[in-house]
Amino acid sequence: MRTLLIVPGLFGTELQDPELGPLWGPFRCLYRGPLIGELPAPRGRAGRVVEGLSMGGVVVYDIIGKLLRALGRAGYRQGGNLFLYAYDWRQRILDDGPPLAAEIRRLADLSGGPIDLLGLSNGGLTLRAAFAVDRALPVERVVLSGPPLAGSVETLTVLHAGFQFAPFGRTVSPEEFVACPGAMDSIPSPATAAFFDADGPRGEDGAAHDLYDLDTWRALRLSVFRDDPDRPAWVEAVRKRLADLRETWQFLEGAAVPANLVCICGEGLPTQRRIVVERGRVRLPGEGNLRGLPAAAIVEGDGTVTLESARSWAGARPHIIKIPVRRHRDVVRTHRAFAAILEGLR
Repeated sequence: MRTLLIVPGLFGTELQDPELGPLWGPFRCLYRGPLIGELPAPRGRAGRVVEGLSMGGVVVYDIIGKLLRALGRAGYRQGGNLFLYAYDWRQRILDDGPPLAAEIRRLADLSGGPIDLLGLSNGGLTLRAAFAVDRALPVERVVLSGPPLAGSVETLTVLHAGFQFAPFGRTVSPEEFVACPGAMDSIPSPATAAFFDADGPRGEDGAAHDLYDLDTWRALRLSVFRDDPDRPAWVEAVRKRLADLRETWQFLEGAAVPANLVCICGEGLPTQRRIVVERGRVRLPGEGNLRGLPAAAIVEGDGTVTLESARSWAGARPHIIKIPVRRHRDVVRTHRAFAAILEGLR
């Protein structure tokens, strides 16, 4: 069996700060803890990959623990032919690409030949960045499960409304997310970002909204501008994020195509594809809450990532494996997902 390196997605790696303590990783961070991000730059650094969140020695929320056990039954052994890549998922994908490419080369040298890669959810974008940095990576096979390769409206939803990790738990605010340099990396790409404007054409020229224009965020009261479109610190922060993000997508479009690419796509769920605007505000209800949205704004996917986005690696003709899901996270945490991943690695 070839060596396998796993790249987890968002929230898949611990964050530690020497003064503040854990920012993410322990169970208690679901309910309390320091800010994940703040201006001018988020504090802390990456720790270990999180297999699950535990309380009193009991895993109460699995992240990749069940997947690792499924891989173990198939013959993979951590530290032998299975490795986990820990990284700071708050940083820009462009910054994550070079160290990941270096780790891929290190493991290939160690194993004496090309290795396999598994990217989970947003980890797929990080892997794509490595192929943009190093176009001749020693890789035999790449398997991506639920990757937002063209971005996701759900990311925009989280940036707009925040995210609650657990019932009755704390909500990570839009300000915390936008303060992280890479927080916007998986919003819909410039090529796929689209609006459904129920208000009709804008102005005399009928110009469409542009997700990569700061004025759109301010006019529609998106995210950190929901209460005030003139917050100076956030005007400059979002301006920089959008400029950086255009650069990121251009960079990713030039990524080399893996020799063997497998994309595992969740299907069977309505997934928001277009950003709905009504009465001058956006409608971003989030995964599983799309009832009442115009049909033109919805396509099939896993509730978060559309089928189109999950297979959109420029220049590639990936092998597609579709699996039924009930939520996006099922592309990583169900027996169907494990079987699809092992099939893709064969």
